[in-house]
Amino acid sequence: MKRIKLLSLGLVLVILSVLVSLVPVTAQERLLIWADAERAPVLLDLAADFEAQFGVKLEVQEIGFGDARDQLLVAGPVGEGPDILINPHDSVGQLVANGAIVPIELGDLADSFYPAALNLFTYQDQLWALPYNLENVALIRNVDLVPEAPKTWEEVRAISEELIASGKLYGFVAHTGNPYHVYPIFSAYGGYVFGFNEDGTYNPSDIGLNGEGSLKAAQWLSDMYADDLMPQNIGDNEVFDLFQSGDAAMFITGPWYSERIKQAAEAGGFEYSIDPLPGAEGISEFGKPFAGGQGFFISAFSNNQLLAETFLLDFVATLDVMQRLTQRLPAFVGVTVEDPNIELFSIAGASSEPMPAIPEMGSVWKGWSDALVLISQDSDPVAAMNTAVEQIRAALALRQSTSKVVVLVGSLQSEAGCEGDWDPACTVTQMTDTGDGIYNFTVTLPAGDYEYKVALNGGWDENYGADGARDGANIPLSLAEETEVTFSFNDNTKAIADSVNNPDAVEMGMGKSDVVVLVGNLQDEGGCPGEWDPACTTTQLTFLGNGMYEATFTLPAGDYEYKVALNGGWDVNYGAACARDGANIPLSLAEETAVTFTFDQNKGLVSDSVNQQTDC
Repeated sequence: MKRIKLLSLGLVLVILSVLVSLVPVTAQERLLIWADAERAPVLLDLAADFEAQFGVKLEVQEIGFGDARDQLLVAGPVGEGPDILINPHDSVGQLVANGAIVPIELGDLADSFYPAALNLFTYQDQLWALPYNLENVALIRNVDLVPEAPKTWEEVRAISEELIASGKLYGFVAHTGNPYHVYPIFSAYGGYVFGFNEDGTYNPSDIGLNGEGSLKAAQWLSDMYADDLMPQNIGDNEVFDLFQSGDAAMFITGPWYSERIKQAAEAGGFEYSIDPLPGAEGISEFGKPFAGGQGFFISAFSNNQLLAETFLLDFVATLDVMQRLTQRLPAFVGVTVEDPNIELFSIAGASSEPMPAIPEMGSVWKGWSDALVLISQDSDPVAAMNTAVEQIRAALALRQSTSKVVVLVGSLQSEAGCEGDWDPACTVTQMTDTGDGIYNFTVTLPAGDYEYKVALNGGWDENYGADGARDGANIPLSLAEETEVTFSFNDNTKAIADSVNNPDAVEMGMGKSDVVVLVGNLQDEGGCPGEWDPACTTTQLTFLGNGMYEATFTLPAGDYEYKVALNGGWDVNYGAACARDGANIPLSLAEETAVTFTFDQNKGLVSDSVNQQTDC
């Protein structure tokens, strides 16, 4: 968006406001923001100030980062998404690839942001979000137990052995299966996620997680687990419990837990330190944590993009608002943070490297996480990391595949065995190709209200919803009790069905039993009150099963044109040559004739017994 457009709009609004004596804005002028639990309360506090200054209501809905990113791709195209969403920088690649966000032009405001913050949100030479927070992890240390910060991970192991020998439980603990937290160990030993091309861009074909450096890090973790120097199956709560009780001297976390670090140390009665991540002997001075950040993205599906730009550039990008928003490392010049821990995290982040913000990064986390869990369970670290890279390559290949991989996506996926919902890369809900373009998937679901659609080839680039529409609305499914449900997708017509809403359609394996109406200038002869009326079911074709529809009407002599329309409207219709939205089909009768009309939904073929069309 060009800033000049906004200025012109602002000038017009100023002039108009004078002419109409400051008539207030209309009720429909509002902005909807999706924000996580940490930011939503702050934005709600700012809403009154924004409305007072700009006359626009600010509505804030609390939704987690991952859900906001995935739901934007689903809800945005059907007009149900936000105008603005808050998300981490590593969402940029995926959102850009799906056409879900628009770039932001800062102009002179660029000087108000730290270059590192702008770099995080720059992709393909454009800025895609307004940054406001930066972050990276660091080593948290109980100073009473470990007076000096370890310089290498070999020292961390030695300290762990000494503390355990003295009666403590652990020297260092790691979040199980959390790649983000343990990446500084991988990078210390020379490991990496993606290599680089000569022009400095990431090379997704060069995956370094089973390279020499990464395998050294995996072996270090494996040895720590095998020698009972680190516990298995722990997350944030267990880590902090061990730290507070003095049973764990060191761990890794980020500034989002600054207050919790203070509270744990105060409750445990000890001093703490926030340190740079250790390096590896003979390899590196420091481990490199991922540098990350959060920012405000403008939805490409929003009808209020200029208004959203006003909110970000004229309201958020001011020192007062940024000061109120920033709770971690600031992205905006001049913002001060009272928490002394934040500066220590910033120092620890001096060696950080940006987390890759390309779409392919989304295919990395699961395989890597699974490998780390296996390593904690005494699996061979080399085999685990090799398997992880195989899974990542398979996920990347799925994204790039030209063959059809059809996945049922929706709020039911976690019930079907996926790790989360609305995940087009989860092949647990992959539909089976039964032939003739029909894909089926059967699963038993508990009682509840669900929504679903289908997505192809592991991403959101191609997805279908209600009425077979690309980027269409989610399809609702309500179950009063535990039910076995079969879902069917017809790749020829893009129609979707389930055995609850459309039992006949699924039973016949055709994808969906639609209301197919013969429309044209022959409808009044068939008993309809008018012509070209897709809502007149007098000329509805009968469903025969297997995707076939048929009806016979006696028509007087004359020249006619016709096609078929589905489900009472013109959104889905077929004409000549099997074409959706195709040309009208001519029909000439020399005398009164009983004509049988047929629609093959598998091909989109519309035919009649006079012309006898047999193929597309």
